[in-house]
Parts: sequence; C-alpha cells; structure tokens
Amino acid sequence: MKKVLLSVGLFAMTMSAKAQVISFDAGLKGAYSATEMFNNNISDLGAIQDYKMSTGSNYGLALNANLGKIGLSVEFLPGTFNTGYQGTLGSTAYTSNVALKTFSIPILVRLGGQTGGYAEIGVSTNAVKSATYSNDFPVSNPLTMSTSDVTGKYNSYTTAVLGFGSNISLGDSFPLILNVGIRLQYGITDAAGVDALGADLTNNFIYPTYQKSSAASAGLHVGLTYKIK
Repeated sequence: MKKVLLSVGLFAMTMSAKAQVISFDAGLKGAYSATEMFNNNISDLGAIQDYKMSTGSNYGLALNANLGKIGLSVEFLPGTFNTGYQGTLGSTAYTSNVALKTFSIPILVRLGGQTGGYAEIGVSTNAVKSATYSNDFPVSNPLTMSTSDVTGKYNSYTTAVLGFGSNISLGDSFPLILNVGIRLQYGITDAAGVDALGADLTNNFIYPTYQKSSAASAGLHVGLTYKIK
C-alpha cells in the first residue's frame, strides 16, 4: 500500500508539473495522541482484562513537496506509544501498561495548498525500539512484576493514516507556516505483544486462536514549517 500511495502522489504531481510551480518546505513537528493496542483475545475477556486509555507523543522532522493543491510528505518521528489495561483478577483490581519507544516514518499524500486547509492520507511504518511492561499488583500477589522488558514480544508495524488540518501562514514576507491538525491511525499489520498480565499473545496454550494486535491512535499534531521555495 505504501508503494501505491507513493506512486499515486508522484504521478499526480508529474501530471500537473507543466501548469504548476513546485514548492518545498521543511519543519519541526510534534504530536500528542490517545493510544491503544487492540487485540480480540483481550477484548473477549471482559472485566478480567479491559482497556484503559493511554497517551503517547512524537516529535521530529517533516519534509514536504507541493505542486498546486497536491503534496507529498515524509516525516521522521521518534516517540512513545503506550497501551494501558485495567481489570479485576479474583478480588484484586489492577492496572498495567506497556510503554513502547517507536520510530515512525509516515508517507502521506496531502490534498490542499501550501497554506490553508488540507486532508492527508497515507501509511506509517513504526519500528519498535523497546517495550516495557509494568503493573501495580500488590507485592504479596504472585503475579507481581513491577517492570519487565518485553521488547522481543513486539513486531514493528504499519498503520493507515488519515488526517485533517490547516497550514497558517505567519506573514506574506515571513517564510514560516504554522501547522495544526488531527491525525487518526489504525494498524494494518500485526504488532503482536503481551496481554494485560504480561503474557505473550502468541502463546497458543493461553490463546489457542491467535489474533493480531492493531495499534490505534488519535492525536493533535502541531508543526512549524519553513518555506524553502
């Protein structure tokens, strides 16, 4: 899908090249998002394991090429993605979390000019650099595991991206653009991982029918872009 979107964007820009002037911009971008990793095996367990909204953030560099009302963007965004859980096991209520450190590279086709409103669609590859599981079970509980490195349980994954926003010029003679937008993402490929108790989701003794894990997020993106041309 990533290759298809890239090809569509390049084709559209090439077809318009004779009538339009291409422009470029680059800038810094930050994002703060509600995040969660969904898996049907966890969803089916009810109160024993349930989801608890978490948040994550990204920051990095965005590069954009614009041809009239069509643009192509590539971003480089290290950051964090947290997935939270809550539940009751016996008479014990607990919460747990997996903190992922990621490096995301969204490739997006954008509809809209260098300034003004826009919509964007594309894909993002998300490399998982590390993953740490934690819970708040009482020390006397046999499931107590304050923290555990579960990096090897997770796969790098790809998400579909849909976004909307506005590019606001900060002045006709001032080459800076303020970008404010909302971006939604949902997993296309399997991130695997662990459940709310830290058990491997690929363990077919615990989960005889394997289900993929889909990373989802909805976030506010803010950037400051410099108009190169």
